[in-house]
Amino acid sequence: MKRIVLLLSIFQILYCNQAKEVSLDASKSLMGLSLDLTLSEQLQPTTDLGPEFVAVGLSCSLWISEDGVEWTASAGSSVFPDCSGGTLYSITYGNGLYVAVGTLYAGFNSRTNNCGLWISPDAVTWTRIPCPNNSIYPSQGNLPLRSVSYGRVGGVKKFVAAGPKFGSDSSADQLYMIQSTNGKTWTAMEDIPETEHGTANGSCLVMFHNDILYCPQEGGSYSAILEYNPSTSTSGMPGFPPFGGGNALESLTYAPPNTTVYDQYSFQFFVSRANSLFVFGMKETDSIAVSSRMNTSGVWPASVAIGFGANNRPNGFASDESGNIYTFGNSCKWAYSSNQGTSWTTVNTLDACGTTSAYQDWMSAAYSTKLNRMVVVGDGGSIGTTNISPTLTTDWAYLQVSGVNLQITSVTSKNK
Repeated sequence: MKRIVLLLSIFQILYCNQAKEVSLDASKSLMGLSLDLTLSEQLQPTTDLGPEFVAVGLSCSLWISEDGVEWTASAGSSVFPDCSGGTLYSITYGNGLYVAVGTLYAGFNSRTNNCGLWISPDAVTWTRIPCPNNSIYPSQGNLPLRSVSYGRVGGVKKFVAAGPKFGSDSSADQLYMIQSTNGKTWTAMEDIPETEHGTANGSCLVMFHNDILYCPQEGGSYSAILEYNPSTSTSGMPGFPPFGGGNALESLTYAPPNTTVYDQYSFQFFVSRANSLFVFGMKETDSIAVSSRMNTSGVWPASVAIGFGANNRPNGFASDESGNIYTFGNSCKWAYSSNQGTSWTTVNTLDACGTTSAYQDWMSAAYSTKLNRMVVVGDGGSIGTTNISPTLTTDWAYLQVSGVNLQITSVTSKNK
């Protein structure tokens, strides 16, 4: 009987390690078998190379952290090849890769052939990927990239990045958008609805929800408010790989709430851990920040939730495993909801964010399921972190890498 139990225990160990190559020699003792399993564990190649949190920002800058508490910062072309005075605006993780986007030189308004796109498996060694040109606008080459995200659309997981519009004014033009299934090979998306909102430098912020790609329109330069687009526009997208083969993006959908109800001129979407789609923004008439949650039938309610205050545009979002949802915005204010967005409570943290900057804004946030830790980043190299569900300013630890006061624009976690 003891032998049967012992054999069952061995088979259970092997089953749990079925992804690993283990040589089982029946003539070996249990100690020898244990040693084999240990060595096999050590010899397995790992694909989990990078740190848990990675952030990017102005002047080709990079921040990395294994635990969200201890951070290191670096910057320049030695970090991001060919980046000289450029800015990284967005970073995401997927398919075993970190992908960061922005500009090679100067700011977002410097357009032609200023597309910055880098990938890394470990957030230490970065490779610049040449950005594809749009064949419809060959004279403009490639443009800067404002946002990047990884998600599923049309049944296929992809990276999608977005930049400004082709053209020189606010007339109807297509956005510069690119896509990749592996992060290494990218194609330009050329069958995109023309948008009439914003200036030529206005971009959009990519996100995914329930197999749909959303990219709410941004007006003006990279730092301008997001404009509300009340129209619905659907267009076929090119397949990947190009020239057939399926895996198309299916459609780019602009389907925001009714503008007469929401009155928003600055908005973006967020998907909570409960897979609820939220919209956040500011009302044009009084600059009060509001939010709403789409119902299960895909309809936006005829009312909005308040509690963020005036001129507190949410820039970053996170939700933790407790079910709470958090927003981070202008003047370093943050807000939380413990009832899935029905009501919000705002907390001020002016004394802890961006003390070297005139703007003092939180810019981006990320939550790690592995560490149960939330990180928010912003002006002046400011970092906030917590491993509890915060409701008070004192629930956070406020950090800054010594000697670094660059704005951090975006942060991602490997285990979202």
